[in-house]
Amino acid sequence: MQYYEELKHIGLQRLQESMSQALGLAASVTYPDGQLLTKTSNLCSFCALLNANSEGRAKCGASRVIFARAAVDAGRAILDTCHAGLVHVAVPLRVAGKTVAVLVGGSVALKPLTEEEVAELARETGIDQEELWVAAQGVPLWSEERLRTAAEMIRAVTETLAQLLYTKQEQQKKADELSALFEFSKTVSGSLQVAEAARQGLQAVLELTGATSGSVIMLGEAEPGAATLEVAATLEPDNELRVIPAGEIIAAVEREAVAAHFESRPGESTPEEKRPAVAVPLTAGGKVTGVLTLAGKPGGQRFTGEEAIFLTTLGTILGLALENARLFRKVRERAAMLERLIEVGQVLSSHLDVDLVLESALASVRDVLDARWCALRVLDENTGELVLRASLGMNQKLQARVARVRPEDNLLGEVLQKGEPVVLEDLATDKSGRHLPYCALEMRALVVVPVKAGGKILGTLKLYSPVPRRWSEEEVEYLGTVAAQIGLALENARLYSSLREYYLSTVQSLAAALEAKDVYTRGHSIRVAKWARSCARMLGLGAEVEEQVYLAGLLHDLGKIGVQEDILLKPGPLTPEERKEMQGHPEVGARILEPARFPAAVIAAVRHHHEDYEGGGYPAGLSGEEIPLLARIIRVADAYDAMTSARPYRKAFAPEKARNELKRCAGQQFDPQVVKAFLRIPKEEMENISMGGGGYPNSFAGRNTFFTEAAALTQIGSYHGGENNDRLG
Repeated sequence: MQYYEELKHIGLQRLQESMSQALGLAASVTYPDGQLLTKTSNLCSFCALLNANSEGRAKCGASRVIFARAAVDAGRAILDTCHAGLVHVAVPLRVAGKTVAVLVGGSVALKPLTEEEVAELARETGIDQEELWVAAQGVPLWSEERLRTAAEMIRAVTETLAQLLYTKQEQQKKADELSALFEFSKTVSGSLQVAEAARQGLQAVLELTGATSGSVIMLGEAEPGAATLEVAATLEPDNELRVIPAGEIIAAVEREAVAAHFESRPGESTPEEKRPAVAVPLTAGGKVTGVLTLAGKPGGQRFTGEEAIFLTTLGTILGLALENARLFRKVRERAAMLERLIEVGQVLSSHLDVDLVLESALASVRDVLDARWCALRVLDENTGELVLRASLGMNQKLQARVARVRPEDNLLGEVLQKGEPVVLEDLATDKSGRHLPYCALEMRALVVVPVKAGGKILGTLKLYSPVPRRWSEEEVEYLGTVAAQIGLALENARLYSSLREYYLSTVQSLAAALEAKDVYTRGHSIRVAKWARSCARMLGLGAEVEEQVYLAGLLHDLGKIGVQEDILLKPGPLTPEERKEMQGHPEVGARILEPARFPAAVIAAVRHHHEDYEGGGYPAGLSGEEIPLLARIIRVADAYDAMTSARPYRKAFAPEKARNELKRCAGQQFDPQVVKAFLRIPKEEMENISMGGGGYPNSFAGRNTFFTEAAALTQIGSYHGGENNDRLG
């Protein structure tokens, strides 16, 4: 139909009339079946009379059909005689090897018509014989040579028309293809998601070709010669018609970089059931990066060579778009890896809790590498065993069974010995003879990397997959980087543990040096530290705060090193000058600790542990929430130990009496919430701290006990500015 519209567009009727006048022939253009496409022009009077009659017109039409079909069948110009005895030439108009129309010229005679011929024609049509005979005298007489010359001219006209139509068709085809390519390019480049770009591209190709099923396969290459497949998209009317080419088809397309034709359902009988398919290469940078497959054209039609070429061009556009999307995905994955590495690094640099670091590191591995099982093992240098330090995905039963393994003649030993990663893509099919000291059936693929620090191998980090898996170089590198961070964390934890022990030993030495001045205060600091830590636990403050308040308890009286012994051990009331010197010890202690870079919370607790909750304490006269929480905890623990410890000037309070005093002074000297938490410390724990802190607080051996309990209460007062209370706490 497109050709007939084009013929009308170029003015076929006018062209026919001009040719008819120039040649002196009647002329018309018919469809290949002989039906008129144009009005007949330049009819002689004889033919005009015949066509004005219904019977004559029918006979003329029948003759025209015969001429046209004969020319179509012959594929060339023919000469033939019509029912009226006139000669006609029929020339097929062929475009791209297909007859689209027939040019018919004629209504001439090679010799005059006889009276008998005209009379027979008159009887057949019912036309007046005399009138028809007169018209017959006007029929042009042509020689056969002249007629063949006219036929050659008509053929030249048809060839010109054919060339014009073909050129215009090709131009339109190219324009349509360019438009389709442009729209297709816009469609597939609109997304940087591989699956979405593949789906949109496949949908567009199906609409362009009329196919009903298709797929987009992405090719990857982890190692030379080892291709991996990724089904990026499939579209089909139902799952039974899903078309995924066989491995040999994909291999052929990748190898030859040309389209491959095949039957997607070769076992069927009819072409429609066999569903002819074509697989075309997707290319980027001169390399085949994927395969586009289509099937299910109407009626079981096969894809033509021209379609395959056009689809290959589309494949170049789609291949580039998908490669860009795949590169974007890789960049995003790398960014995610780097982001998680930064997070792990931040945890590592901001926390000394190695368990928290390990938890963050393994979570990073699980999330980024989509792992089901992770296991971190640390080498026990004493036994030579690898000890399970942390894991994800392993049930408790399996953890217990493999808590300690020997790295001998297995993959773990190989990693420890060589210090390099070991990768297995499928444990079930691996023929290398390498094995693990244990393995669950659902563990199919694995990668193991060494955990190092300072050039020393500390253990192994292992990752499992439940299905065979090709581990990419980026994944192995990422796991190695996380392992290096874990190694650093483990080494830092070891160094920190050693430093902490040294640190605590130094602190305890400072406290012991202070308490050595007076046997009656011996063990005071360690008891205060332990009670303060227990109180922090009751408040739910966490391990880090518990440790800080413990240090503050050990060091809270450090400033008394600068107080004269005769003041520190004086049994009677202090003078105003002596009291002032005694009250300066919190500030002195804080100044001693500052150059040593003790935690700020510890220094603040030492500086303010004599502040009263309702105000009026020292050195700053803070009140309520202004007082650091650690200082408020030390205040309670310090007062409790002072009351339950014997002094030269009074007996020790019974624990229950001391507890009542804390309740009485809550809200005045002490934070009520801290007092409540302190009083929740289990009785057994209180007794253990009391007896294990050093010395025997209720013992008065070798000292004069000349103060009665009443006198002691008077001396201590309400724990608000009492003179000797400074020395007690």
